[in-house]
Amino acid sequence: MILALLVASVMQPAACHTITTDRIVGKDLIAAVPAFAGLPPDLPLGYSPSPGQVRIFHPAELRRIAAANHLDANPTDDVCFAWQVSVPTKDKILAAVKKTLAGRNADIEIVDQSMAEAPEGEIVFPISGLTGISEEALIWRGYVTYAGDRRFNIWARVRIRVRETHIVATEPLLPGVAITSDQVKTAPYDGPLLRDKLLTDLSAVVGMIPHRVIPAGGVLIETDIDKPRDVERGDTVEVIAESGLARIEAQGIAEEAGRRGAVITVKNATSGKTFRARVDDKGKVTVVPGSFVGLAVEEHKS
Repeated sequence: MILALLVASVMQPAACHTITTDRIVGKDLIAAVPAFAGLPPDLPLGYSPSPGQVRIFHPAELRRIAAANHLDANPTDDVCFAWQVSVPTKDKILAAVKKTLAGRNADIEIVDQSMAEAPEGEIVFPISGLTGISEEALIWRGYVTYAGDRRFNIWARVRIRVRETHIVATEPLLPGVAITSDQVKTAPYDGPLLRDKLLTDLSAVVGMIPHRVIPAGGVLIETDIDKPRDVERGDTVEVIAESGLARIEAQGIAEEAGRRGAVITVKNATSGKTFRARVDDKGKVTVVPGSFVGLAVEEHKS
C-alpha cells in the first residue's frame, strides 16, 4: 500500500538519500535504514518528490511500515529522499543544441540559461522549442529526461546562424501537381536558424506533390510536400481477389485515393457495387477479407 508522505519544498539536506526512479520502494528504504532489510525490495512506499523537493518519512510512519511487514524495527529519526540535482553546465547545453543541429553547419552562442537545478539525465533541445526566427538571441526551450519518460523543463537564450543549402521553387508550385526538375533549384542560405525542416536533396523533391501553393522563390519545407499517391480517385485499377484456391481478376474504379498499403473503397466496374481493397502498387489493389464474396458474385453474373 502506498503511504501518504510529507513533501517539503526545501533544499535537499546533505543527509537525504538519492533516488533515481519515480517511486520510492522497499530497496530504497533498506539502503537508507538497514533495519528494514526484511522488506520486499519492490514494495511501493510512495511517489518520488519533484526535483528540488524532498520526501520525508517520519518515525511514526516508519514504525507503521515495520509493523505492517512484521519487522522488528523502531526508528527514531526522519528519513528523507531526494533527486541529485545540479544546474546544467553551459558545455552540456551546447552539446545538446549541437546534437539537434547536426549537419546544419551552425554557429552557436549560448548567451544565457535557466539556473534551476535539474536532475541528472539527457538534455534535449527540440526544434519545436525555438521561440522564433531572428538574428538576435532567442529563447530555446528544452528539457532534461529522467526517471524514464519524465521531463524537467529548462531553457537557454541562444544566438544561432546556419550556412546550408535550401531548395527553392523557380515558379509557383501547385497543390496536387507533381514537381518537375525545372521547377526547383538549390540556393545557398546564410542566416538565422529556421524552425521548419527544410529539404536539401533535389532528387528527392522531383515527383513529389505539394499540399499548398508554393510561390516562386519559396523554400521547400518537408511538411509542405508528400509522395505521389499510387491510386487517385477515379482511376481504373486492376483488382485481385483470392480465397482458398479461388482467384478473381477484375477491373474497378477507385472511389478514394491512396498510397501503397492504404485500404480504399473501389467500385466494381461491371456491377457498380463497392468493396474495400488494399493498394498494392501503381493501379493495383487486392480485395480485403470480407469483400471477396460480393465481388465474386458480381463477376460470376457478368
